[in-house]
Amino acid sequence: MNNKVTMSIRQALAMMREERLFSGIYIVGTALAIAFTMVMAVVYYIKLAPIYPERNRARTVYFEGMCIEADNGGRGQTGFSDQAYEEWFKNSPNIEYCSPTLLAAGTGKTLGKCHTFVVRGKDDYVDVVRNEVNADYFKIYEYDFLSGSAFTSKEVDDNEKVCVISDALAERLFGKGVDAVGKMVEMESGPEVRVVGVFRGGSQLTPDSYADIIYPLLNGVVMGTPYQGIYSIVATVKDDDHLRALKQELDDVAARTQQAHPEVLDMFSFGGDAKKKLVLTQDMDTHPMHVLKTENREGSLSTVSGWQLVKHYAGIIFVLLFVPALNLCGIVAGRMERRSAEMAVRKTFGARRSTLLSQVVTENLVLTTIGGIIGLVLSWLAIYGMRREILGMFFDNSTLTTAPIVEGEMLFAPSLFVGAFAAVLLLNLLAAVVPAWWSLRKPIVESMMEKR
Repeated sequence: MNNKVTMSIRQALAMMREERLFSGIYIVGTALAIAFTMVMAVVYYIKLAPIYPERNRARTVYFEGMCIEADNGGRGQTGFSDQAYEEWFKNSPNIEYCSPTLLAAGTGKTLGKCHTFVVRGKDDYVDVVRNEVNADYFKIYEYDFLSGSAFTSKEVDDNEKVCVISDALAERLFGKGVDAVGKMVEMESGPEVRVVGVFRGGSQLTPDSYADIIYPLLNGVVMGTPYQGIYSIVATVKDDDHLRALKQELDDVAARTQQAHPEVLDMFSFGGDAKKKLVLTQDMDTHPMHVLKTENREGSLSTVSGWQLVKHYAGIIFVLLFVPALNLCGIVAGRMERRSAEMAVRKTFGARRSTLLSQVVTENLVLTTIGGIIGLVLSWLAIYGMRREILGMFFDNSTLTTAPIVEGEMLFAPSLFVGAFAAVLLLNLLAAVVPAWWSLRKPIVESMMEKR
């Protein structure tokens, strides 16, 4: 068996030397298909997979804000206040961990309110992304602390002026190799806070958790009603049963709240005698489905159906995989026409159709493997070398103030290459086997009479 495989591979390599143009076109086509597929695979891996520090994405749920809907189609959304968090989310039996956050949870964007400055010296300021959270935030997002630790629930409850900062900010403020724990950080507008922990910074490609400095939530600004504020809510649930129960619970909370506090509906005016209702479960899905829906909606409050998602991603797969496969199929079909006389002679001397077909498959496997390796390297070079330009097409540019950090786990996930290579391999095999099978079905005499 091994001798047959070795012989087939040798024949495939000999064919490559004899038909260099065909082999080159086939390898380049496969390499480009793999490269483009890998780029898209990496983009969606970054968006959906459990990567640092968002290891719990499969159980993470986002609440961007509370929504007021009117029966005339009008809709408006605003953030939550401290009181809304305390009354509606904090003690829910269906929530595992929960925290307010200044970041626009689940939107893939960093809002202006999250940008501030810290003082490094006289007339010397450092632009940073800040966040305000409670202690449970560090159970939802699992930061690696290089020194110190996250602040505790007691420090939050006691309103202590503490913070945690990224290793990059620690180096910018205090110098390389200096332990920042215990040092003070002066905010341009706000309290001076003491560093209790330094964490390994994340990537701007994970904007739901990306921050340079994180401190306990302050008394959030209340606007208009006691429930209207500046925070989003991020939470984890244990399983789908708790997710469904939480949705029902929050629908009941919304109904009770608008009955007990009808003034909450006056946050937005939609004209006329429109009937309004409070909604707390807008786009309430765990992270993967939430991201797929929100990145495909036209406005901040529009909804996306499952069928729309299917059409969108089917179109991407068709362009990336099926179009190259159809082109390769045409190339292989033309080549098989040229080889029809050769195949007829081999059948005359007793070669079985399955043997000839396996030879075509082996040649295809060799060419696809070479093209796959080249395509993989090309995708890595493209993503890393042009990450600002390429990733800027798929991530919100407001979050990518500099060339984003591309972690090793984002590029070198074996499942990505195996999946992309398997898809391209399957299509390439079909592109090779179908023309070959069709050509080998012809009678020997007809094949020998083909023009070469």
